[in-house]
Amino acid sequence: MGVADLQSESLTRRKVAAPLVAPTVGSWRSVLSAVGMVLLLSLLVGVLAYQAPPQGRVLVGWVGDRLFLATTAGLGADAVARGDLFADDLTPDSPTGRSRWTRQHALLQLPHVGAGAELDLTVTAQGWPDDVVGASVAQPVVTVRADGVPVGEFTPSSAWAEYTFRIPAAVRTSGDLRLDFASSHTFTDTASFGADPRPKGFRLAEVRVHAVEASAPPFYPPAWRAVGLLAASALLLYLLLAQIVRSTPVVYVGTTLGVALAATGLAVTRIWMGAALSVALGGLGALLLVVWYPALLRFVRALVRRYASGAALGYGLVAAALVLFVYALAQGLGWLSSSGVALFLPLFPDSLLIALLGTGLLALVLVLGREGLPQFSDHIVAWLSSRRGSLIVLVGFAVIWLGYQALVIARMPYVGHADYADNAVVARNLAAGRGWVVDYVTQFYHLIEGVTRPQETWPLLQPVWIAPFFLAFGPEAWAAKLPNLFFNVILLGLIYRIGTYFWDRRVGLTAAILTLTNFLFFRLTIYVTNDLGFVVFSLGAIFLLYVAVPRPHEKKRDVMRGGLRPPAPPPARASPPPPAGAATPPPAPPPAGAAGTLRTYLREVGVNRALVATGVLTGLMMLQKPSGAMLALGMGLWFLWQQVPADWRTLLRRPSLTRLVALLAPVAVWSAIALVVLSPYLVRNLSEFGKPVYSTESYDAWVLGYRGSSGDAWEEIYRVFTPELGGPGLPDRSWILRWGFDKTGEKFATQLRELRDYLMPVWRGLPDDLAWFFGGNERKNILSGLGAWLALIGVIGALRFRRRLLGLLAFTFAPYMVFMLTYWRTDEHRYWVMLLPWLALLASWIIWAGYDRLAAVGDRRWAPLGLILVVVALNSIIGFSRPDIANKVRNEPVIWQPDLAAYAWLQANTTPEAVVMTRIPWQFNWHVERPAVMIPNTGDRDILLTIARHYDAQYLVLENQQRVKGDAGRLLAPLMDHSNQVGDVIDGFELIYASPTDDFRAFVYRMPPVEQEVP
Repeated sequence: MGVADLQSESLTRRKVAAPLVAPTVGSWRSVLSAVGMVLLLSLLVGVLAYQAPPQGRVLVGWVGDRLFLATTAGLGADAVARGDLFADDLTPDSPTGRSRWTRQHALLQLPHVGAGAELDLTVTAQGWPDDVVGASVAQPVVTVRADGVPVGEFTPSSAWAEYTFRIPAAVRTSGDLRLDFASSHTFTDTASFGADPRPKGFRLAEVRVHAVEASAPPFYPPAWRAVGLLAASALLLYLLLAQIVRSTPVVYVGTTLGVALAATGLAVTRIWMGAALSVALGGLGALLLVVWYPALLRFVRALVRRYASGAALGYGLVAAALVLFVYALAQGLGWLSSSGVALFLPLFPDSLLIALLGTGLLALVLVLGREGLPQFSDHIVAWLSSRRGSLIVLVGFAVIWLGYQALVIARMPYVGHADYADNAVVARNLAAGRGWVVDYVTQFYHLIEGVTRPQETWPLLQPVWIAPFFLAFGPEAWAAKLPNLFFNVILLGLIYRIGTYFWDRRVGLTAAILTLTNFLFFRLTIYVTNDLGFVVFSLGAIFLLYVAVPRPHEKKRDVMRGGLRPPAPPPARASPPPPAGAATPPPAPPPAGAAGTLRTYLREVGVNRALVATGVLTGLMMLQKPSGAMLALGMGLWFLWQQVPADWRTLLRRPSLTRLVALLAPVAVWSAIALVVLSPYLVRNLSEFGKPVYSTESYDAWVLGYRGSSGDAWEEIYRVFTPELGGPGLPDRSWILRWGFDKTGEKFATQLRELRDYLMPVWRGLPDDLAWFFGGNERKNILSGLGAWLALIGVIGALRFRRRLLGLLAFTFAPYMVFMLTYWRTDEHRYWVMLLPWLALLASWIIWAGYDRLAAVGDRRWAPLGLILVVVALNSIIGFSRPDIANKVRNEPVIWQPDLAAYAWLQANTTPEAVVMTRIPWQFNWHVERPAVMIPNTGDRDILLTIARHYDAQYLVLENQQRVKGDAGRLLAPLMDHSNQVGDVIDGFELIYASPTDDFRAFVYRMPPVEQEVP
């Protein structure tokens, strides 16, 4: 590391970023004249647009209505005072198909309508249903105010109707129109839909305004703020086009057309264009930043280069190191004091003064002299940087840590929940020769005959790793986790190799230790999950793709110029004659035939062993976890980008099929290899389900998250969807309209916040707009708070020093993130474990780069302090995971114990054919080896019993570990009362087993006989 590491990557120099304004537009004087003309034109056109009579309408409940109103699900008085509406609803009887319920007070803001005109306001509204329960009136009286002045009132009915009001021009106080609706009463519940705690005023579907032409003034005063926004947008559009097009006539024509379209919008659809101007201004600003990215990137790189060199950085690091050292000492003294250890006399009561004194004394000891501790620190770091020293530490760590994990695995008599247990069950059936089948039903999208079915939700590969160990040791919980230990060994070596390749051995060693000691990887080891293998395959595939694809300036010249050409013979060299008596080896014959020609061609266009290996690992990555296809998509896009030659314009002007094929051949070979490896999964799905990619998660995606993230919301995927039992049918993308745009947007915002909290560090004290981009909870950072900061600094540093690697990572993970944010969900740590090794590598790089810079200050006198800070940083990051690991080791087995005891009782007291209804059929089947069916999330007792009888379920198990929630939880609540005793019959269910404890109880009930009615 050190000075060599601060050299930027050797990249071909791409096109220099254009200046702020293209030189072809003219001199600065002409530029200023052009800008003035654009502003004058936009101001004039904006004023003229406001001479059209104002008009427009808002469809409440449809996309875009939140430009004019605010919504919230909260029930407090603040929401009423703000005038927030409730979430949008699908309303089939509404004239517009959608609507919103108002509270007692509702507010709509129509921006930039303009003053000076008398307006007619038309409201499409509906009152309360006829079956309202407990209301003091039949319908409320709604008072309408415009800009704070009452303009009328109406009493809605249970049918949709339009209500029109006249807004005099004299009451208009600004260019914006503020509409207030106040209901005299609200209601909550109805006989048809039951309890609903929302205090609702009336339904609102549409708001229209239009000018009264009979009283039109000779001149409409414009809304100057809107005209100003139009002028600012025109200016940004001009700058954007000038940066892209570089042609004066095109820039003028494009700017004029943009201004004309905006002005037409103000004239025809004033409400929407008035609201859209602010959005357009932000969008144009963002696009301007995108086209200026080369200049911005140069600026950031210049900042990094400026602050990565010189004495200022060194002394700044010394100051920061001393502050951190003081903090570490204070933390250590605080821990010792809380442990009851008397360290100092009562004469020194102030721990901060003690820490400062200790810091000064230790600093003097560390830095005095050129010999002693500084030299000793350099020897330690040099040993860690050596091949022998780093391997000794790596192997020693692997033995200790993996030995500890093996001990934990041996003591845990369970494999985990849900898909973890599902992997173990499928592996057990594979080892028994039954194939990829399971003996339980977990969801109710379809009714099937019996409970044995092909396993469809999870990928195929993880059970394959487990099955050989089951064949060797039997279907034991610890045997199911043995593949995880092997994956950990591979992961340890792989991270070490990657860190050494990009930086040095210290970085690889540190990153490997940080990754394996992370609490997420500890979880992946002690459970039977497919995520650990996914991390190994994805990490290897990304690294080998980087190695396999040459940098643009390293591409073979013959390929770049026109495809395959015979290489020029090497220049003749004077070689020494062979020694006397030595046999001259015959020259290697050139490969003959079509196969030899193909091998030569592939080698010339860039197909090498690393590319073949990354293709295999990419296929295994997708086979291990199908969502890895999103990573493969990003890798392929980066691969294509790297294949684009520097003279791509020449390729467009003079197309060459031979050259194009030569450039795309490596991408095609990589893709073909990955698809061949993935093909067993696709073929199996085609044979079993009739489609290459099939999973019940394709239905779950349109249900999960749209009702929040609570336990009740998660239970939505276990509802009865099958139409045979009155269900709504299979969920699909059209369900977004059913949930509503607010809930869809809230789901996306929630997932975005979760992803941000996992990856971004916390920065307290920032303004709200800036603080949003940083994490909100240090405990959610997957690499700890300090680790997140170090990784973020590493990303910034990589803009200068590891730009190509950063580009590969950005391309790779961007499609996956978009997929998780929009289609699936992000709010589970394990979805992001494949990022952890890269974050650990970046953080380790910054840790050791900081050491190198700190040690170089003052003739290496500060090297011991730098080494101490390395240890403190590592201890902080590793210590972040200790509480979670301790909880898993000490407390979790206690939570499992009641369920394991109930499972043992069931295995001993039921026949192998007995079907059991349970909330967690995966682990139930693993432990009891009895067929199982999920408890449906329904509040209808008849539907629950109908499903139980369809699958011939004889028993109902209510575990302690995961209680039933949602509608089913409320239905079965009497059965989960801890006072219930064996022999009790509750709603027809006979209690035959209960945990012999006062708390944390598991219950086993016998299902009611078919002929038995509810008492």
